[in-house]
Amino acid sequence: MSFVSRYLSFVAAMALVVVASNVLVQFPLQGAIGGLSLADILTWGAFTYPFSFLVTDLANRRYGPAVARRIVFVGFTAAVICSVVIPPLLFRYGLIEFETAADRLVRIAAASGTAFLIAQLLDVTVFNRLRRQSWWRAPIVGTLVGSVFD
Repeated sequence: MSFVSRYLSFVAAMALVVVASNVLVQFPLQGAIGGLSLADILTWGAFTYPFSFLVTDLANRRYGPAVARRIVFVGFTAAVICSVVIPPLLFRYGLIEFETAADRLVRIAAASGTAFLIAQLLDVTVFNRLRRQSWWRAPIVGTLVGSVFD
């Protein structure tokens, strides 16, 4: 049985979160708080991306850090591919207003993918070290450490 088929629910969940986040990050949140325009600081992807930490933590809790790390690498691969493929498609169909140059797109994909990879691997490591303590401590501290890095 292959890794993907054995852990299909976690692999599918991570892929879904990564694809959704890569699409939604292209769309700024409209509105303002006081004089601060939310579109300048926040995209819809900020609401889906935290679920990647949930997927990683659940996989870590159920199967351990080795499986969680492999799921992170699946997510990393999906993130890099999506970062290169999705923006031109959204531009082509008129869903975003600008097209990013190919060399810039690759740099964005590499930077985004690297941040994702390091943040998720930090989450796995911190979660694993704290998993025997209170049930809530490992996911909260792991997610916070990973999120701060990302």
